[in-house]
Amino acid sequence: MTSKTPSAPDMIEQGSPFSASEQAFSPLRAGVVGGGQACYDLLQNTQKGHFDKLDFKVLGVAGRNPESPGYRYAREVGLFVTGDYPDLYTLPDLNMIIELTGSETIMEDLLRTKPRGVSLLDHRSARILWIPLLKEAGDGDLEGLLAYHKKMRQNTQRVLDSLPYKLMVVNKDKTINMVNQTFLEGRGLKQEDVLGQYCHKIRYGLERPCGELGKPCYLDVVKEKMEVVSTIHEIDLPDGKKAFEVITVSPMFDENGEVAQILETSRDVTDRLKLEREVQTSKTFLENVIESTVDGIVVVDTKGNVLIFNEGMEKLTGYSANEIIVKGHLSSFYDIDVAKENMKKMRSDEHGPLGKLNPTRMSITTKDGEEIPVTLSASIIEVNGKEIGSVGVFTDMREILQMRKDLEEVHLQLVQSEKIASVGRMAAGVAHEINNPLSGVLIYAELLKENLQDDPGNLSDINEVIEQTLRCKKIVSELLEFSRQTVGKVSSFHIGDLIHKCLNLLINQSAFQSIEVSEDFQSDMPQMAGDMGQLQQVFTNLFINAADAMKGEGKLSIAVCYDEAKEQFAISVADTGPGIPEGLRDKIFDIFFTTKPVGKGTGLGLSITERIIKLHGGSIWVECPPEGGTRFNIELPMGFVEQTSEEPLFIGLDE
Repeated sequence: MTSKTPSAPDMIEQGSPFSASEQAFSPLRAGVVGGGQACYDLLQNTQKGHFDKLDFKVLGVAGRNPESPGYRYAREVGLFVTGDYPDLYTLPDLNMIIELTGSETIMEDLLRTKPRGVSLLDHRSARILWIPLLKEAGDGDLEGLLAYHKKMRQNTQRVLDSLPYKLMVVNKDKTINMVNQTFLEGRGLKQEDVLGQYCHKIRYGLERPCGELGKPCYLDVVKEKMEVVSTIHEIDLPDGKKAFEVITVSPMFDENGEVAQILETSRDVTDRLKLEREVQTSKTFLENVIESTVDGIVVVDTKGNVLIFNEGMEKLTGYSANEIIVKGHLSSFYDIDVAKENMKKMRSDEHGPLGKLNPTRMSITTKDGEEIPVTLSASIIEVNGKEIGSVGVFTDMREILQMRKDLEEVHLQLVQSEKIASVGRMAAGVAHEINNPLSGVLIYAELLKENLQDDPGNLSDINEVIEQTLRCKKIVSELLEFSRQTVGKVSSFHIGDLIHKCLNLLINQSAFQSIEVSEDFQSDMPQMAGDMGQLQQVFTNLFINAADAMKGEGKLSIAVCYDEAKEQFAISVADTGPGIPEGLRDKIFDIFFTTKPVGKGTGLGLSITERIIKLHGGSIWVECPPEGGTRFNIELPMGFVEQTSEEPLFIGLDE
């Protein structure tokens, strides 16, 4: 704020209405604001002629209390009296207003509202000016007036001394006009050591003004800005510690609106500043903790406006903190109905501790519209028992759910492996017993066949015995093949040549007579390394399965390309058959699973195929397009890397 309170005794030197030229030529016609004792003294001395040398007259008095001595005396002698001081502006010949209330508010209003050409004199300057005149007149009331003036200054000093702040009034020449007791005690000084001394010497121990030493001079700054200036000043204490003071400098204006003096107040804020810094440090630490937390943290007010949106939440939702805090709302990513339901749960003790929400499964929506599964833990924020908002911690469940899914799959694989191992242990116990009788059966069947050449009826029966015996031997052979856990002979070859070799073995069979074969092979593909025999078994099995699915009629499409970035081959084998039902697609690689009729398949072909692909470091999966058909996709690395060997699933079958 700008305070336009004139200074004290310098008024004579700054255009006072009592200047020499005006004393000689201009009569003084005054209106007095304030009807107290000072007004009474002024009117008494005027009536006694003590101011006749100035041609000074009082035209009227304004006061709020009609019973005050000055107001009552003015009324008795016939002067104009009023309760509203602007009424004085209407008096003829008025050229001076004397303010005797001591009110800064009234003084500021008089400076703002007085007519142009009307001078303004405050109560302190008025008394200082009329004291010499009374002394010259030899008035007997001089001592009383001086005592009154001294009493007023003492009252002012007592008011200043009662303030808890250090206070200093500085004149335009940078000398100290007044200080309070708090200022003196803070520096261990007495008034006689301070008054009349330069402010820079007392304040900072400097022999020259602050401005000459490159330091800010508050008097110069205030004179330039014409407004209050406040700053924090750092002080080096004798014990090496530091203290801090808030220094506020206010201008004190004369009747011309110029800065006559400055009022400097200072107070120690060391403890407050330390507390603020500790609070700021704690705040920064808390913000760092919130920002560095992997989980998303959101703080909202009671209307759902977001107050805190940490980095974890930014990554989770795709929104920036600025987007949500400035332009967004909780509902931008959080279903508002779910939010209301969760708030009801927190306000009740039926779902956990009152004011808290136990971890709850839900989902949030990202900026791109994706639904993200999360776990929400929340609590209500209260201050002085009043609810002001809530905080929620959102944990991304995608990775956890994927881990659970993977664990479930591993568990299922373990269960399946245990089943297979059980079958393997059982098969190992009877493998040799099966093979030996089967060999005997085949030998005697062949002998019987030779003896029954002339008996067509029995010959057909013996051929069926031989066929079924061979089928049993094939099942045992496939079990032995499935149990192998390592790649055999590794060589380099062109995968296109391998596929052509497989097709040449099958193309002339009756099952392929009505099947159209389409090939799309990338040219200039590098050679790959692997067990050519095992991979030949993979493709042969896939081609035969495709022919069976199409019932000997349709199109078999084979495509091969090489990805240089991944250093792997991508192979697809597609048919135009009916496809695989969706409910069976995740079972086709299971051992002993088959969709073929009894006696037409063993359920080991695709299991062996998948095992060989994995042993070569690759992968295989199936797709069934909506338009029909089945496509097997295979990825195989160019360079074979020996996989970790495992114990055979069927112990004893490879003996």
